[in-house]
Amino acid sequence: MGKIKPEFQENVSETLLIPLYMRAQESKEENPIIVDTKSVELLSKVDYDFSKFSADERCQRYISLRTKYFDEAVRKFVDKYDDAVVVLIACGLDPRVERISIEKEYQVYELDLPDVINLRKKFLPESSNNRYIAGSITNDEWIQTIKASHPYGHFLFILEGISMYLTEEEMKNVFKNIDDNFDHAEVHVERMNKFFSKRTYLQKSVNNTNATFNWGCDNPKEIEQWCESFKLKDEYYYSDEKKSDLEKKESDAAKSKFVNILSRSLGIWSYEKDKKYLRLCC
Repeated sequence: MGKIKPEFQENVSETLLIPLYMRAQESKEENPIIVDTKSVELLSKVDYDFSKFSADERCQRYISLRTKYFDEAVRKFVDKYDDAVVVLIACGLDPRVERISIEKEYQVYELDLPDVINLRKKFLPESSNNRYIAGSITNDEWIQTIKASHPYGHFLFILEGISMYLTEEEMKNVFKNIDDNFDHAEVHVERMNKFFSKRTYLQKSVNNTNATFNWGCDNPKEIEQWCESFKLKDEYYYSDEKKSDLEKKESDAAKSKFVNILSRSLGIWSYEKDKKYLRLCC
């Protein structure tokens, strides 16, 4: 089979190729943060000029760190609950299920826009335990699809590389829709701070696509105010990890104010539904 040229209907869809490229490149490093041989394979099958992403060392590091974090979050969640349902929002061409290779049986749903799911199906086939949903995170049709098959259970929702492209109102609706429909739920969301959400041009790889950032947040407690039933469980910032040589050089050269802005610019906030808000079942 020859290479497949992606045909995207939405500007944001093109950004799925950034993490694909970064995971593949990281896998070739001498001491990689992650090893993703499937992404290396997929990269070779996509007809696209990936050279536009090649000079973004920081992006490669951050995507590798978030991949490692979310992979481990899924492993821990599945290990904890026998009725685990994992929902990967903005799945792109991420072969997470294959990469983490959990022996225990669990259900996965992978959501993305129709043009992305169409492309994904050409490379990564569905299975009974790994179903795809073509749709937008901004409506609740995907939630009703999942709820119809799993009225009960423990749900892990992962929003990876998507929140910064949404509006604040859309983000609020995502949390509200999950809150209204699932009792036992965790939401892990990758988020960007406000400074960088207003400056897409500072993110080299994204700036080479037609996508633009919208939402950013500096205080994880703000999300608790959207839905009082969700409580902050964990904060993780990519800058908390041992700095790369690139980041050390930038820290030495930059003024302290900019370093503070950069230090927590990207990270993952995890929320868990407080048990006191669980609805009583009759």
